[in-house]
Amino acid sequence: MKNITLYSNTKKTSLEVKDKLFRMLTAAGYKVVSENADLIIVIGGDGTMLSAIRRYRAMKIPFLGVNTGTLGFLPSVPPNQLEIILELLENKDYSIQSYPLLEVRCKTVNGDEIDSYAFNEILIKHLEPRLLEVKIYIDGKPFNYFTGDGFIISTPIGSTGYAIWAGGVATHSELPVYQITPIHANDNSINRPLKTSMVVPIETVIDFSIVKAQMRAVIVACDGRKVTDDFISQISVRAAHKEVKILRYGDFDYFELFRNKIIDKRVSRVLSD
Repeated sequence: MKNITLYSNTKKTSLEVKDKLFRMLTAAGYKVVSENADLIIVIGGDGTMLSAIRRYRAMKIPFLGVNTGTLGFLPSVPPNQLEIILELLENKDYSIQSYPLLEVRCKTVNGDEIDSYAFNEILIKHLEPRLLEVKIYIDGKPFNYFTGDGFIISTPIGSTGYAIWAGGVATHSELPVYQITPIHANDNSINRPLKTSMVVPIETVIDFSIVKAQMRAVIVACDGRKVTDDFISQISVRAAHKEVKILRYGDFDYFELFRNKIIDKRVSRVLSD
């Protein structure tokens, strides 16, 4: 990996780290390029990483994060330890893990089709503040008549984002699954909507048929970016035949990362007493 692209947000701290990293890499004989790179180094938080993935995912090369954000579940190198990057590149002391994207296909009432991809999650909800009525099909079979605010469909990596705070379950990042989490299901005497998060095998296809589609516009968003707010009649979600490669250094311990980033860090002190 000799050709490297540096991608950062516009925050002062990130730009300072980017400048320092540029000088370190060029002094060590690496080329910092804007195209034809072997590696994308992303400086920022999770949002910056998602932005970089949207921009460069077609290049099929790995991403390495430098965390200058507030949470940073994805990025892995602390900004005050940039020398780690040179060491892992020189010694090839890293692993590359591939994570599948989710694909969402939307069909409007006029027959137009809209496709997009998500690394973390897909959000489906009404444009207006009213109940979403949906017929859910799993692998082509009727599953549930849902009424509520909407859904979050998340990858294992994305399960610790929006989904977990909406009542979803944290899913180990290496499991070949994804999950659907309902948002404020409206349980009443007429129907029993899906009320709990459900983890499904990676090959599962989930279809949503929107009730009263011509009357109520629907928002579909991927990784926090709106894909459409049109009058949607059909939505289909499945694992895409596309993957994102994340470069990690050292021994990757999901549970330690989860404890440090999601659970109160002080718990480790209690456990070590």
